[in-house]
Amino acid sequence: MKKFHFTLALLAMTQALGALSAQAQSPTDSDLQALRFYMNEANDLAVRSEVRRLQLRYPDWVVPEDLATLQQIAPDEAVASIYREIRSGNFVRARTLIEETGRATPGWAHSPELLAALSIAEAQSSFDQAVSRGEPEAAIRIARATPELLRCERVNNAWLLAEQYQAAREPALALTTLNGIVRSCSDPNILVATLEKSVAVASLDDLAAMADAARAGAPGSAQRLTSVENRLRAGLQTQPRPLASATPSGAPAAFDASAGALSSTKTQRPSAQPPLAPSPRRTLSGGASTALSQARTAAQRADWATCLAASAKGTSPEIVSQRAWCALNAKRPMQALNDFKLAASRSPTAEGRRDARYGMALVMLQLNMVDQAANVAATTHFSDQQRLEVETQILDKRGVSAYQRNDYRRAIAYFDELERLSGVVRRDIALLRGYAYLNSGQRARARVEFQAIHDKLATPESRRALSRALH
Repeated sequence: MKKFHFTLALLAMTQALGALSAQAQSPTDSDLQALRFYMNEANDLAVRSEVRRLQLRYPDWVVPEDLATLQQIAPDEAVASIYREIRSGNFVRARTLIEETGRATPGWAHSPELLAALSIAEAQSSFDQAVSRGEPEAAIRIARATPELLRCERVNNAWLLAEQYQAAREPALALTTLNGIVRSCSDPNILVATLEKSVAVASLDDLAAMADAARAGAPGSAQRLTSVENRLRAGLQTQPRPLASATPSGAPAAFDASAGALSSTKTQRPSAQPPLAPSPRRTLSGGASTALSQARTAAQRADWATCLAASAKGTSPEIVSQRAWCALNAKRPMQALNDFKLAASRSPTAEGRRDARYGMALVMLQLNMVDQAANVAATTHFSDQQRLEVETQILDKRGVSAYQRNDYRRAIAYFDELERLSGVVRRDIALLRGYAYLNSGQRARARVEFQAIHDKLATPESRRALSRALH
């Protein structure tokens, strides 16, 4: 009985092997792996040798005239190729690959996400081209047809759309777009930048409503948002808006929650002297650590030349940042700016990136790149002290610039906000504000300003200013 069972099993195995032999008249995918490898390597000698080996093993196999037809792309590899074409902007090629993969791989179907990614990328490309060509109507049409372009992760599109509405003389729609951003996005950097951009189309009431919405969406950044709002209001020649809010726990003692800035009665303006680079937060290799230590020691004694020499060859973010601070103090602003940018891009910590961007803002202000510094401030979560320093310098420079343009009322608004924010006003700025009062027809206010300056320190300059206000 057992012998009978064994005979049947042997017969079944023989039949199965025969069936497999009958089917295996052509190389399988596994058999073709080596050939495909040599083809990808463009190793013609190895390709010919492998083809001969396969012919000997599969005598009935007909070698295709075009060996490239054997390079069938596996579906996962095909999808990766399609995404690469999408990222490169080769949309026609991406669609061709989708069709080819479908034909070459029965049962394969593209995912909805793949087609969505392709569609959005095509729309983004068309939108960018319309903007660059100065065709606001086309850009608006594309954005309206593809709402995915206006998500928070693509906020630059929404900002550009607002600009397109302005170009098309539709300021109300531009404001609606910006309002949509502050009510949909919670990233403080996005909210700050959107408030900055809204000034072109927003009234004071509009700005107030947007700032309130921004604070509601990012309560942890309320102080920062209020500081930006007050600066923008100063630019619009109006006073800070009182806000009914309690002082948050853990806030500095001098923080005035109703104004969202440092109280004018309890603080002094920070020194304009740039600080030294912060201490490193991670362990450096021996040589790098020694160079950083030497640079920091030199910086502590204000020996900027030695600091620069010690850090000249350093490439770590900490050394580059220290070199930037020393370059700034050594009055080499362009070198400082380049190093700060490098440190900001390389630093592995949020604190390191923040401090480097703070340095960038200070250099930009030194170079009178006020708008660029304001943009850095709008997109960086500075410490309270850093923000105070940057914001006061921005107000200072914008006030002086407004005065030089004979825009005296705006200059006064900037100087007033500067005094409110920092708690003090420098003598030269106070004198300039007095002349702004005088030149704008506010003689009595000018007299009060000049008299206060003269009472603190009588100089020929203060006497001359007072005389002009009295006569």
